[in-house]
Parts: sequence; C-alpha cells; structure tokens
Amino acid sequence: MNMIIINALLLAGFAGIINGSFALPTKFVKQWNFEHIWFQYSIWAFLILPWVFAYFISPDIFKVYEAVPMHYILIMAIGGLLFGMGQIGLALAIDWIGIGLALVICIGLATGLGFFLPFITLHTDQILTRLGCLTILGTLLAILGLIFSTIAGNLRSKNNPSAETSETHLHSKHYGAGVFLAIIAGLFSAGENFTFALCVPMQTTATQLGVHHLGAANIMWPGFLVFTFIPYAIYMLYLHHKNHSAHLYRSNKTPLYFIFAIIMGAFWFCSLIFYSKSTQLIGSLGPVLAWPLFMTFIILTSNFWGWACKEWKNCGKKSARILWMGLICLIASVIIFAISAHIG
Repeated sequence: MNMIIINALLLAGFAGIINGSFALPTKFVKQWNFEHIWFQYSIWAFLILPWVFAYFISPDIFKVYEAVPMHYILIMAIGGLLFGMGQIGLALAIDWIGIGLALVICIGLATGLGFFLPFITLHTDQILTRLGCLTILGTLLAILGLIFSTIAGNLRSKNNPSAETSETHLHSKHYGAGVFLAIIAGLFSAGENFTFALCVPMQTTATQLGVHHLGAANIMWPGFLVFTFIPYAIYMLYLHHKNHSAHLYRSNKTPLYFIFAIIMGAFWFCSLIFYSKSTQLIGSLGPVLAWPLFMTFIILTSNFWGWACKEWKNCGKKSARILWMGLICLIASVIIFAISAHIG
C-alpha cells in the first residue's frame, strides 16, 4: 500500500474521530437549554469557521462559484438545505437517546446511502469488480453494525426505563421519536456526501483558477454550509422564542459555554477538511472509498464516548453483548475499506 493511500486512510480515520467527538461538550452544559448550545455551535460550524478557512486558504472562492455551471450551485444549495434539516434531527436525537446511539443510527444509514448513491450513479462500471464487491461488503457490515447497535439501544431503554438521570441526560419516553429523527438525519447526511460527489468538478475548476490544493478540496463547503445554517438557525431561534430562554445567556457559565460551542464547531468543520483532503488523495473514487471509513470511525468514537459518559450504564448483559457484536462488524468493515482503498 503506497504512502498516499495510507495518508488518505489516516486522514479519513482521524476525521471520523474528531467528528465522533464534536458533541461531547454538550454533556457539560448544565445552565443552557438545548437550543443555546446547538445554535452557538452552528454559528461556528456552518458560518464563521468555513468562511475564515476560505478567506485564508481559498480567497478566490467567489470566482470559483461564478466560473462553475449554475447547476452545481443549485445542487450545493439544495443539498445544504436538506442537510440542515437533518442536523436539527440529529441534535434532537442526541438529546433524547444519547450521543452513542444517535450517531450510530444516523451514521449507519449515511454510510450505506452515502456510499451507494455516488457509486451507483458515478461509477456504475466498477460495481461488479473486486473493488466494488469489497466496498459493498464493507458497507453491508457497517449497516449490520448499525442494526445490532439499534437493537442494543432498544434493549437498553427497556432494561433501564429510568435512564433519564442527571448522569446521562437521556429521555427514555422519547426513544422512538429519537430513533426516527436519527434515521432522518442519516438520510440527509447521505445527501451530504452525494452532494459532495456531484460537486467534485468544482475542485477541478478551483485548481485551474490557482486555488491552493487544500482550498480546492474544500471549495464546496462554505457555500453548502450557508444553506445548511438557514433551516438550522430558524429552528433554534424559534426555540429561543418559544421557551423564552434568551435570558439564560446571562448565566455565569456563559463564557465557558461559548468556548464549548467553538470547540464543537471546530471539531465538526475540521473533520470535513480532513475528509475532503483524504478523498482528493484517493482520486475519483475518493467520495466512495473514504466516506464509509469516515462514517465508521465516527460510530466507533461516538460509542466510546457513549460508554465513557455512562449512557450504557445498567444496560444489561444481553444489550452490551449485542452492542459489541455491532462494534465488531464495524471494525471488520474498517479493515475491508482499507483493502478496498488499496485496490482502488
């Protein structure tokens, strides 16, 4: 395996690790409501950091947007709006069923659809090759891991119906709704990668206009995330108004919570930077091969934090055993994705 592929896999894995960790600070926000931390996070993740990055790395970003055909801008806009709706669902799911299970369900679906959509539409000729078969196998294992993890989460809820504690912040009465919203988030997260794959020609245009290679790899994200921010911000501001909760910004912990929001935004957006660079290193199949690996490391990392935050405390032996079966499937899928990337 050459060093370029190794570096690409390491970047995709590292991107998954920091993405799987981005929501961890929410566990320590006690004096703000749900809408405060998630709204402040979105300002940094979807607006400030992407455009600061663009200013320093690809200041000619608007020239690129003007140079590409209009249908790429429309794809970027529609994909961003749908992804923003999905992120609302993910935030609610994390609050209701926990960081570990919410991300397992969301990312599991995003892994399967996020792989199959660009693979089937953009690389049809490779489906029945050894590369295609291995990548499909890895994706199926990742989805199987999702199924096991979902079953384990359901058993956890039944075994520990009083899980709504100060330790876990889980709301068992919302388990079904939380799972449903995590599924919606997964569907729209798959659309994120499909949008990225469809907009890859924007990278070529950026390179031709002299944009730095790292800026070219990430040229879609600032515009995409502006549209992501629109539905997300509308919903969070609606909650501010509905709950009359703006006064909570006067909490004595507010300066610390703002730092938490910046950390969340930095982790989330930086994961996109590393993921995009990994796809660029792999080549035309980058969005197909790197995406499942990226998603799988998010699942593994979020489950680690779920255990560390005692989301699975008193879950029962059967629930824990099924969860570990799911994690084994996910680890196996990582190995297969690595082999696929080497073949590709």
